[in-house]
Amino acid sequence: MEVTKFRSIDTVVLSFSDPIPPYVGSVITSADESNKINFNPGKIVTFSKDAQSTVNAALQMLNGKTGKGQIIIGIDLGVAVLEDDMVIAIYHIPSREVPGVVKQILEDYPPENSIVRIGHGARLVSAQLSNSLLDLGVLVELVDETGTTPAMGRGIHGPEISDIIAAINIARLTGTTPGIQDLEPSIGEIKRIQEMSRKLSHGKASIPRELARKVAKYELSLEEAIRMHEYDSPD
Repeated sequence: MEVTKFRSIDTVVLSFSDPIPPYVGSVITSADESNKINFNPGKIVTFSKDAQSTVNAALQMLNGKTGKGQIIIGIDLGVAVLEDDMVIAIYHIPSREVPGVVKQILEDYPPENSIVRIGHGARLVSAQLSNSLLDLGVLVELVDETGTTPAMGRGIHGPEISDIIAAINIARLTGTTPGIQDLEPSIGEIKRIQEMSRKLSHGKASIPRELARKVAKYELSLEEAIRMHEYDSPD
């Protein structure tokens, strides 16, 4: 039996021959082995989709959450899921993966009882995500994210922490309901990306407009676009 810490919660790894300690509030196992475990069936979580979703489900159970309260998903560079104002799941993922993760989250909760709140800062990301969710029957709101990203105190490091806190703050703010939005980057947005490519390459490259357009639409990262441009450029 091995006891470890996960998110400041004691976890224990058991074999079938080990007795389950009385302080255990939830058990994670496979679907094939769940019927072999002598434990309250209502507190057994079977592995599904991915490790993070499975652990989040177990933590919800420990917190007494069932997914039947109001679900609010806040989105910045992080993603936070709240049930009745309690944080029940967090994610920190690349922008291009956000739509898929949000749709996966909504598979576990009734869309009619869910709200997705998106920070308005990255216009094309928020527009793309909002457009992709409108057909799911979930309420989408765009939120003014000014002031939602915290200043990090001494000894607290990592952009992931501030991104997740910003997502939690966004989830707790009301916003406006958008319609279908234009996903075409503006001339100004394309020029800003071209300027960023010059700075990132220390003046060696300025990516062409079409590559900058793909970066703006999150089809490529800026680094990928610079590499493609350098590969295609003559020596």
